[in-house]
Amino acid sequence: MRKKVSLILAFTMFVTILFSNPIETNAATPEAPAGWRNLLDYQIFRNTTDGWAGDSGFGLETENSKLPIDWTVTHNGLPSLLLNTKTPTSPSWFNALVAVAGWKAYNFTPYYANGFLEFNIKGNAGGESFLLGFKDRVFERAAGEEITTTVNISSYASITTNWTHVKIPLKDLIQVSQGIDPSSIDTLSIKNNGFQPLKVWLNDIRVTSPDKEKEYAPIKVNQVGYPVNGVKQALVTGFEDVLTVDAGTPFSVINAANHSTAYSGTLVLTKNYDAIDSGERIFTADFTQLTVPGKYYVALQGLQNSPEFSIGNPNDIYGPFLVDVSRYFYYQRTGINITSPYTQNYQRTDFTPDTAVPLMSNPSIKKDVSKGWYDAGDKGKYVNAGAKALSDLFWAYEIMPEKFTDSQFNIPESGNGIPDILDEARWELEWMLKMQDAASGGFYARVTYQDDDNLLNREIIDKDTVSPRTNIKTTSDTATAAGALAHAYLIYQNIDPAFAQQCLDAAVAAWGYLEAHPELIKTPNTGRWPYDVTDDSANRLWAAGSLYRSTGVAKYNDYFVANYTEMGQFFEHPLDFASGWENTWNTGFFSYMKAANKNAGVVSWYTTKFQQWFNDKVNRYNESAWKSIVKDGNYYWGITMQYADTPMEMIIGTKLLGTFETNRAIINDITYSQLGWILGQNPVGVSFVSGYGDNSVKYPFSIMFRTDGLPGVPKGYLVGGPNRYSNDETVGNQISRFAAKNYHDNFQEWTTNEHTVYWNSGLVFVAAFATGSGSNSVISPTTAVFDKNAAMQANVPVTLTLNGNTLTSIKNGTSSLVAGTDYTVSGSTVTLQKSYLAQQAVGTTNLAFLFNAGSSASLSITVSDSSVSNSAISPTTASFDKNTALQANIPVTLTLNGNTLTGIKNGTATLVAGTDYIVSGTTVTIQKAYLAAQPVGTTTLTFNFSAGANAALAVSVINTTSSGSGAIKVQQYNSTVTATSNTLNPRIKLTNTGTSAINMSDVKLRYYYTIDGEIAQNFFCDWSHVGSSNVTGTFVKLATPLTGADHYLEIGFTSGAGSLAAGASIEIQLRVSKSDWSNYSQTGDYSFDPTHTAYADWSKTTGYIAGALQWGTEP
Repeated sequence: MRKKVSLILAFTMFVTILFSNPIETNAATPEAPAGWRNLLDYQIFRNTTDGWAGDSGFGLETENSKLPIDWTVTHNGLPSLLLNTKTPTSPSWFNALVAVAGWKAYNFTPYYANGFLEFNIKGNAGGESFLLGFKDRVFERAAGEEITTTVNISSYASITTNWTHVKIPLKDLIQVSQGIDPSSIDTLSIKNNGFQPLKVWLNDIRVTSPDKEKEYAPIKVNQVGYPVNGVKQALVTGFEDVLTVDAGTPFSVINAANHSTAYSGTLVLTKNYDAIDSGERIFTADFTQLTVPGKYYVALQGLQNSPEFSIGNPNDIYGPFLVDVSRYFYYQRTGINITSPYTQNYQRTDFTPDTAVPLMSNPSIKKDVSKGWYDAGDKGKYVNAGAKALSDLFWAYEIMPEKFTDSQFNIPESGNGIPDILDEARWELEWMLKMQDAASGGFYARVTYQDDDNLLNREIIDKDTVSPRTNIKTTSDTATAAGALAHAYLIYQNIDPAFAQQCLDAAVAAWGYLEAHPELIKTPNTGRWPYDVTDDSANRLWAAGSLYRSTGVAKYNDYFVANYTEMGQFFEHPLDFASGWENTWNTGFFSYMKAANKNAGVVSWYTTKFQQWFNDKVNRYNESAWKSIVKDGNYYWGITMQYADTPMEMIIGTKLLGTFETNRAIINDITYSQLGWILGQNPVGVSFVSGYGDNSVKYPFSIMFRTDGLPGVPKGYLVGGPNRYSNDETVGNQISRFAAKNYHDNFQEWTTNEHTVYWNSGLVFVAAFATGSGSNSVISPTTAVFDKNAAMQANVPVTLTLNGNTLTSIKNGTSSLVAGTDYTVSGSTVTLQKSYLAQQAVGTTNLAFLFNAGSSASLSITVSDSSVSNSAISPTTASFDKNTALQANIPVTLTLNGNTLTGIKNGTATLVAGTDYIVSGTTVTIQKAYLAAQPVGTTTLTFNFSAGANAALAVSVINTTSSGSGAIKVQQYNSTVTATSNTLNPRIKLTNTGTSAINMSDVKLRYYYTIDGEIAQNFFCDWSHVGSSNVTGTFVKLATPLTGADHYLEIGFTSGAGSLAAGASIEIQLRVSKSDWSNYSQTGDYSFDPTHTAYADWSKTTGYIAGALQWGTEP
């Protein structure tokens, strides 16, 4: 087996070396098809439209405040845009703005020189006239944000009652002499020419040009730089009809300081025709042999010089870069003024304190949701997006703690002894904790304005505007929050134990919400539904993996083991990349792989699947002329995230599986090449990180920065990059016909130029890795045990393999151990002193060994105390009936093992000795008077002892006082009583007929029916007193069909439903449907009530408390 593995590794390395170098070919020959770079027509209006229209006195006909589409008047099979001054009174003005790119700004510069606006037009009477032109929008322009230039339509066409084709030169419409910017056009403007009413139809509005696609600067480099001992390559690319170089053409690397030649080489043809990404011919200029540190640029005769770049020590090149991409998060903070001394050029007063933000579902309820980060270019804060960002930052710190220090980022918390990256992450964590609903454990999805530009209607979004859903806590946001918060517990447990415990408690409560809601609860839909997921299984897996790692509790492992194989699709996807906010599959496995007592089957399966995924990314890199992990032009919104996240997850996964050193060479190549792509070695030659590179992004989409009166944005903002799907040639709204060129640097261009916290977070990881390291030091063992029993205490020796490094310190959290006291060093052996270890708490102590170079190493010590034996109780479960005739004390036998009982608690409440319970020898008797006061359901009593672990007694409390029917009553009627229906509509009223409150989470109701055709079903709670989101529905198929029933719907309640007081009632309005909306036959269904039209006692819908039947008769 070992020989087989060795052969596979040798072959992999051979293939990697073979394909990592440019493939030398003969001189280039024409290959691109005819017309391959002709500009495509740009469609402004075909059959959909956006924009705005208004008037004074013309009575302009509008629909949703824009020109209406008239499907009754068509031409060439397409509808028309209707311009109709329908009800004129005192005409003054009208203005119809037709968005050219969905309120983005479009760059018409390539079309401008010889292009036209073309359309068809027809008048109602003939002879109509109006003004037509374009409006731009340029933020930070001294002359004003908007300029419109127009012409008179009558100068170019005579409108008749028949269709006329119109063709107007763009130069006439976009009059640059008036200051309008053709690179930032947002609308087509139609204005009145005089005061005559008119009615015209416009059809098939487009911009055309006989010209060619835009050319970009031909020499593409990593505009930040190359490690002195790493691969160094530039790409020389261009359209074959204009690029003047060929295989063997000489190139030079020029010293930027004195313009002397530092290196000379010749081009190698890498790809003759790149049909999908760029449409270009691609050559490689390799200068790996140049190892002299300095500033350089690449030059070829007849071509524009490349941007400058550095060659040097990795930390010198990427250290400042790491700081700025990390400081990004400080600039995105809310709930704080951004001020000096933490920034000089981008100071601002806080926009959104968020100390009292109303729930959308109930504005009278306001929550403090202060702190956190603005997610992106708007002023929203989103839980699952923030959770993904936190995860990236935590893994960066875990994998490379030596890269992150206190006072590194110049933020307000700098100097507090805690690494700045953890201070920054805590700002987001403290906000996230406030987004949890305390009653249910679920998380609200987001805090946003409904109108970002005007800062109107800031709310916690928890209801739909397109359906009755309300009080929504989504399962995706809850699961991702649980994953991040459980991880945070481990990160902060030795820094701030109380805060760490708060994070873990919140994560555990979130899991409770997920258990209560196995169904998918989607994000609120308010006409927009950002960060929605259609399958939350990967989010739940992350939560389970993270909680199992943090707690070791079996149920989280059980869930993970039962569900992990569902993630197979993500490892096998032919085009996709790493995890994201919506599919956190690798993230979940990373957490699980760090847990103790992992399931061997999971580890084996993941090892195979991860290697399959890893190999696919290596193959993509090797096959790409751009050394890119993108395949088949799969550039979607935020693609630069994947250029960072893919190498990030390759690094984390191999570190956890122990295969990093084997793959170090290819991982380095891929990481630096993907970083190089981000920083300028891409088809548009743009560095997608602000402030880094001669040709770096200047105008990221940002409502905050585009209106601050300051130029551009701070350094370190990563924008999303090319996006072919929102700029689609099949619908005519392309920026380019080539996938990787669909990019525009503009403050309005959110589809390619926005930024987000979870894009920068992956870049932080990759930047930290890029700062370089020597060979890592290794310690042995990495786990140890220590018994605090004085008779068993022993020092713990640790052997160091330094690999040329030196040990600088050992830390327990943020506290440094004292050399010579807490540990001693002799040669390559460190001895941890038992006197230090005896001071540690029972549990796990994690010590970090730090070295002068390379990664730190961790030693996990399990601390126990065999001098203390745990006490035990018997029984651990019991039952109690509140029926007066059946009440009885509960005796509990103690096995003390040398300890003493110190108290008994019910939650946080302490039972009173001598009243609530009596102790006699080793017997504790829980008094029936105390138990009778407990609600129906489960009461858990915790026995505390002077030493050792606590013990728990679970008491099932029931009440059979009501003769035959228990403590609840169910009333029902069906709102739909037809014999067949595609929806079951039971209306149910539940009443507490007992004498004490009932925990709703202990109540279950069952509605029995026949499915009439086996198929998946959907459950809806349209309304309930306890909140729709607190009502659950589970479909159960009977093992043996009964008369009138082969299924039942079990209705349950989450902890958020609270309790039902004695004598109180709640109503529940339900719907059940099949996934294909086929009919049920209700006639004869056991629980169907065809007669009543108002609530009436109904024994055929059964009720249960704590699993015991309390109402009705089962079929």
